[in-house]
This record gives sequence, C-alpha cells and structure tokens, in this order.
Amino acid sequence: MMNNQPMIPETMEQIRQRMAELEQAGQPIAEDDLIYQTIQDLLQAYLDNAEEGHYDSVKPVDAKNLDFVSITGRKLGEYQSHSDSLVNDFKTNDFKMLLDLEAAANRIAGNR
Repeated sequence: MMNNQPMIPETMEQIRQRMAELEQAGQPIAEDDLIYQTIQDLLQAYLDNAEEGHYDSVKPVDAKNLDFVSITGRKLGEYQSHSDSLVNDFKTNDFKMLLDLEAAANRIAGNR
C-alpha cells in the first residue's frame, strides 16, 4: 500500500533536502523546527510499528522532552534528550538518535 506521505527524513542530509523541497513549494521552515517535527514523526512511526497500529501518541512537551500518551490521554512515559535539546541530539548523531527513538518506542509498546 503506497501512501502520499513523504518519507520521514532520517539524516541531516535528508533534512536539508526536505527544507529545499518545502522552500521550492513556498512553505519555508526553519531547520530546527523541521528537525523537531521530524523527531516527533520518527518516534510516532517507531511506536506505531512496535504496537502494530496507531494506538498511542507522541506529544511535544518542550525542547528536551516528548511524552508518550495513551489513546485515553494517560501519560505512558517520556523520551528525553541526551544533551540540551532533542534537535542538538539529532544534529550531533542522527543515527544514534534513530536507535534511541526506536528503543524507547519498543519499551513503551512492551509495557502495554
């Protein structure tokens, strides 16, 4: 099944490509804003995969934290940055962050 959603960027190179695409489409976005949204999207995608469907949600809290929230609105856990911000974690080592996000999603799904 193909969907029309663009792939979620997983590297800084892909972030730059997406920024250029958005700029060309007349929808410019700041790099840090795109990275923050990308981190949320990646974490949600990993959670949906681990739970085999969209049951729980990732909610932004602040620059350092994202919450996992159940369908009933109950907080299930959180993902915290390893530095001063999630965006800087991604910029410093995007691959390590992907592994951390996936592990966090699997922990939440495993606790259900």
